[in-house]
Amino acid sequence: MLQIIFIVFAAVATLFFVLLMFSLLGKPPGEEVRARMEQYLVETEMAASEYNDPDDEAGSRRDDADMNDDDWIKENRGAGQGGLKKVLANVGTIITPRGMAMRIAADLAKADVPLKANEFVAIQFLAVTIALSFGMLIFKSVAIGSTLAAVGYFTPSIWVKIMKAKRVSAFNDQIQDCLIMLANGLKAGYSFLQAMEMVSRETPAPMGKELRRVLKENSLGVNLEEALTALNGRVESEDWDLVTTVVLIQRQVGGNLAEILDKIGFIIRQRMRIKGDIQTKTAQAKVSGLMVGALPIALGFVIYLINPAFMMKLFTFKSGWFKGWYIVVLGVFWEIVGMYIIMQIVDIEV
Repeated sequence: MLQIIFIVFAAVATLFFVLLMFSLLGKPPGEEVRARMEQYLVETEMAASEYNDPDDEAGSRRDDADMNDDDWIKENRGAGQGGLKKVLANVGTIITPRGMAMRIAADLAKADVPLKANEFVAIQFLAVTIALSFGMLIFKSVAIGSTLAAVGYFTPSIWVKIMKAKRVSAFNDQIQDCLIMLANGLKAGYSFLQAMEMVSRETPAPMGKELRRVLKENSLGVNLEEALTALNGRVESEDWDLVTTVVLIQRQVGGNLAEILDKIGFIIRQRMRIKGDIQTKTAQAKVSGLMVGALPIALGFVIYLINPAFMMKLFTFKSGWFKGWYIVVLGVFWEIVGMYIIMQIVDIEV
């Protein structure tokens, strides 16, 4: 059994070494296309500079500065790759299917993580390989190596989900101020796009960055309705979904948008107040669920300190096909199921 595992591990290590040499000696993905695009942009800029009006130089410099601020439109994640970026890019491109790459790229964009899909998959591959190697070489155990490999595989995905949740939370916290500024701008005589441009300048990320992206997409020919819908898909915020729906309806049927935004802001404030009350009243149930879930683990640890031989029978007992650690695995599984059910019960949607 160990010989087979060693052969599989050697094959994986050999594959990784070949991919590593390929990434170091070969060109990064898309380098030729990127070089042609850079040459085209340079030639276009040189040709346009011959026709620039001297009076417009200040405006051109200002536009260039604005473009530099909009880092979303630049492919700076792939440009200027170092050795590590080249390795991740080439390895990830080879082992990443196209459909999987599109899904991962969407998740990375929602979390605002500056990585490409192939780079993220390469990081997962490295995490699994290193964890499996550590478990097999240090602990000399297939179970520990497989467990560490599973942890290495899921850890980057969990990190992306956490970053996505933090970004959505930060975006939701800025919706109130954004609606107030939009309504005040409309009352002052601005158009909706002008008010949005003003808010994008005054609001920090992620709200300001997303609004600048909407304005840039609109300036490039995308309908405002489509740009707002795309924004709603990126942030996945229920409150902003309400704002987007109201704006789209107003653009179809008309009405006082400033008054509508004020009312939407009031509704969102009421939802936040009710949500806070519910979280306060369900806090005791959540803590109780966590305590019930942690009680068997704490009790088992105390019994182990008092009588280790008695507790170790759970891991050493064997009778035919049945082994004692089956009970531990089954108990942990039902602990997780029970805690999940409790959290679903106390999680009341508003």
